[in-house]
Amino acid sequence: MRKILSMLIASIMIVSVLFQSQVQAAPAISIYINGVKLSTDQAPMMIKNRAMLPLRAIFEALDAKVFWNQKAKTVTAKKDGTTIVLKLGSKTATINNVKVNLDVPAQSKKGRTMVPVRFVSEAMGDEVIWNKSTSSVFITTSAPDESVSGVSYVTAQIIGQSGDGRDLRVSFAKPSSEVNIDHYRVLIVKSANTSAFNIGKASAVSANNYTRVAVGSQDSSITLSAQSRDVDGELISTNKSYTAFVLTVAKGSGSSELSSPSAVVTVGSNQSVLAVNSVAVRDVSDYGDGRDLSVTFTKPTSDGDIANYRVLVVKTSDASKFTIATANNVASQNYTSVTKSGSTLTTALSSSSRDTSGEVIKSNVPYTVFVLSVSNIANVSNKLSSASTSISLTNNSITTPVITSVTDVSNNGDGRDLRINFNKIVNESTISAYRIFVVKANNANSFNLTAANAVGSSNYTQFNKTGSNISQILASNARDVDGSSIQNGVSYKVFVLAVGTGSYSGTNTLSAASSAITLSNNGNVTVTNISVSDVNDYGDGRDLSVAFNRVSDESNISHYRVMIVPSSYSSSFNLAAANAVSSANFTQVNKTGYNLTQILSSNARDIYGALIQNGVSYKVFVLSVSNGSSSNTLSSSSSAISLSLNSTIVAPTNVAASIINNFGDGRDIEVTFNKASNENYISEYRIMVVRADSYGGFTLPVANSVTSKNYTRVVKQGTNIRQALSSTATDTSGNIITRGVSYRVFVLSVSDGRVNTVNALSAASGQVSLGAPVTVAAVTYLAAARDVNGNITVYFDKVNDQTNVASYTVMAVKGVTNIDLATANQVSTNSIKVSTSADPRKTPIVLNVDTAGKAFERGVSYSIYILTVAKNSGTSALSSNFVVY
Repeated sequence: MRKILSMLIASIMIVSVLFQSQVQAAPAISIYINGVKLSTDQAPMMIKNRAMLPLRAIFEALDAKVFWNQKAKTVTAKKDGTTIVLKLGSKTATINNVKVNLDVPAQSKKGRTMVPVRFVSEAMGDEVIWNKSTSSVFITTSAPDESVSGVSYVTAQIIGQSGDGRDLRVSFAKPSSEVNIDHYRVLIVKSANTSAFNIGKASAVSANNYTRVAVGSQDSSITLSAQSRDVDGELISTNKSYTAFVLTVAKGSGSSELSSPSAVVTVGSNQSVLAVNSVAVRDVSDYGDGRDLSVTFTKPTSDGDIANYRVLVVKTSDASKFTIATANNVASQNYTSVTKSGSTLTTALSSSSRDTSGEVIKSNVPYTVFVLSVSNIANVSNKLSSASTSISLTNNSITTPVITSVTDVSNNGDGRDLRINFNKIVNESTISAYRIFVVKANNANSFNLTAANAVGSSNYTQFNKTGSNISQILASNARDVDGSSIQNGVSYKVFVLAVGTGSYSGTNTLSAASSAITLSNNGNVTVTNISVSDVNDYGDGRDLSVAFNRVSDESNISHYRVMIVPSSYSSSFNLAAANAVSSANFTQVNKTGYNLTQILSSNARDIYGALIQNGVSYKVFVLSVSNGSSSNTLSSSSSAISLSLNSTIVAPTNVAASIINNFGDGRDIEVTFNKASNENYISEYRIMVVRADSYGGFTLPVANSVTSKNYTRVVKQGTNIRQALSSTATDTSGNIITRGVSYRVFVLSVSDGRVNTVNALSAASGQVSLGAPVTVAAVTYLAAARDVNGNITVYFDKVNDQTNVASYTVMAVKGVTNIDLATANQVSTNSIKVSTSADPRKTPIVLNVDTAGKAFERGVSYSIYILTVAKNSGTSALSSNFVVY
C-alpha cells in the first residue's frame, strides 16, 4: 500500500483526525500540507451534523488531477495509478474499482464537491499531526518511491562467425514498471571475471565499454557491433568466453540494479572461405520482376575451396539483421546460384526470382544484395559478403502480365483445347490490349520482347483489357508464332504481351514463359498445379509431399503415377520415358474424385532407382494412366526442390518461477514460459528445478540425464504454458523442494525422435525461494454465556492481522479442561466454522453441542476455545479457554 496516492493519504488522515477529535466547528479548522496552509475557502464544513471534506481543494493541493463529468454527475480524482470516483447523491464511492460505503452522500455545496468524513477516515495515510490548541491539522506526505527492479533474466547467443561483437546477441526481459528507470546497460564480462563482477564494478564501467538500451514497452534483443568491447575495454574477439550482465540505471538518486549473469558463451573462430568483394546491383530492364535486377561482384583471390556463390536479395528493411546464420538457412528457391567463371561475375536474375523471404522480386521495394561464398570442404564455413547499396526497381514503362496456368480443356485437336489464365497488370491505363503468343517449347528460350514485337497479327491472339484477370480459350484457327496451326502432340509454351498505348506506345512488355503443355485428343488430360514441399526430416521420401489437381474428367483414368526426376535430367524426361519407368521407381496414387496430396514412403525412389535423399535437386512429374481406352499423358514438371534438414528443436523462452502458495513444498512454485517458436518436432517439455548455487553447471547434457522422477512433464498445448508444481516435486538431484533453499528453473524441449533432432534447454529463470512458514495469532478476547435454551453463546474479537487466516473454529470442551493445539486441530465436527468477514462481536456464535457431539448439561462446566486456522497448511493458533459454568 506504499504507493497509495498522497492525495488520498492526506485527505484520509485529515478527516480521520477531525473525526477522532470530534470537532464540531469544522470551518474554523486550519489545514497545512507540507507546511503550506490551505485558503479559507478550502476548509471543511459541517453539513447535516457531518464533517464534509472539500475534495477538489485538497486533491489539487496535493497535485492530483480532478475531473468532473457533468452528464454523469461524477467527480474523478487520479494520481500515480490510483483513481477515486464519487457520484453526487450516491452513498457509495470507488477506490481503484473497490466499492466503499459513505455514511452520507457526496454533494455539491457552493460549487465544491464535499465528501463525508467516513469515506476518508477509515483508510491509512501519511503522517498527520493534530494541534488541539490551534485547531490545526499538519500533513507531511510520503517521499516518492524511487526504487527500480532489475531485469529478470539475461541470455547471450552466438549468431555468427565474424569473430567479434557481431557474433553476439544479448536478450533480456524488462521489468513490468519502468517509471523510475533511466536506461539499461548491456555489459560483456570475461567469464573468468564473472563471479567477482558486482554492482560497484558495473556502475564504474566506462560508456565506451557497454551498450546503452533505452526504456520501452517490449523486451530487448540486441546484436552487438564489430567495435563492441567488454567491460575491460578490450574488443570482443574469437576463442574467448564471456557472460552478459544488464545494469538497470535508476533516474535521479535512485539505486541501480545489476542482473544475474547469462550463461557462458564463446565467440567462435571457425575457418571459413573468403567473401566476394564489390557487390553491385543495377536496374537493367522494366519487367517489374527479377529480370530487371543485374548483380555484379568480384570473386575472392582464392576460390579453390568454394563450390559456388549464392546471390541473396534481401529487403533493405531486413538487411541490418541479415547474418551468416540467416544466409545459410535461406531456402534454395529463394536465392540464385552462380557458378565460378572469370574474376568478375555478372548475373541477371529471372522472372521467378524471389527475395530471401520467399516473395517474388518486384518494383518499388528497396532491396539490398549479399553474396554467399559456399564452401565445398567439411569443417570450413561459408562466408557472407558485405551488403550492396540499396536499390528499388522502377518501371519506366509498363509492368508485365503474369501467367498463372495453361490447361488442355477439350479434345478438338486445335486452339479450342488451350485455355490461358493470366493476371492483368496493376495499371491498365498504360496499355491498349494483350497479345497471347503460343511458342513451340524448343524455341521458347530464344523468344524475347524483340521477337514478340515482330510476330505478325495472324500468328497471335489479341484480347482487349477487361479490368479483371483474364481466362481465355483460343479459337479453332489459332496459330503458333511460326504460323502453324495449334495441334495435338506438340509441346508449347505461352507468353503474354502487354501492348503500350498513348505515351507508352512501343514500350510493350513480355511475360515470362508458361509451363510446357502438350495437347491431346485421347479423352485423357494431364494433371495441373503440381506443388512439392519438404514436410519432414527423415532424410528419405517421407520428407517429400506432392500435391496436384486431378484431371477434370477421370472416367478414362485408371490411376496416377508420381515420378521423381533429378533436375539435371528433367528437360529430357518425356511421355515415352515416363511409360518406361519401372514400377519400383514411381509412387502409384489412386484417384479419389478430389485433388490429391501424397507424402511419399521411406523407400520411395527416383526414376533411376536411387533412394530419395537430402541435397539432391528433384522435379516431379505425374503420369495420368489410361484405363485402356486411351493413351497415358504426362504433366509438366513441378518447380525444383532439394530436401534438407529443416528441423531444429527450439528452447522455450521467458522462463519464470513465482511463489503462489505457502505449503512449504513444490505446490508453492508456479512456472510460466513461452512455448517454443516451432513445436513441430517437440514431444513434450520438462520443467527442471535446480539449486541456485549449482545452476551455472546445468547444461543440456546434464538436463538430458535427469531421471523422470526428478522433473515435471508438461505436454505441449500450442500456447504458452503456466504450470504449478506438485507437493512431491523434487529438484534435479532428487531432493524434495523445501524452504531455506534458493532455486532456478530450466525448461527442456524434448525431441519427438525424428532424424537429426536434439533436445534444447532454455535459459534459467530468476532465483526463487519458498516463503517463510505461515503463522497466525491466537484470539485474545473471548467471552461466552449460557442462553435460556441451554445453548452457549460465544463472543470474540478477530485477530488484528488476518492476512494468513483462513477461518476460525469455535468449540466447547466438556469440563474445565486445557487442550493443546494438536488436539484442537483434530476437531472437525461438533464445532462451528467462522469466516474472516464475520463480526462475532455483533453477531455472536451459538453452540448447541460440545466436541463430543452431546448437548450441554445443566450444572456442568465447559471450556470454550477459538482456533485461528492458518491458510496453506500453516501453523494455526489456539486461544486460552473461557469457562462457562
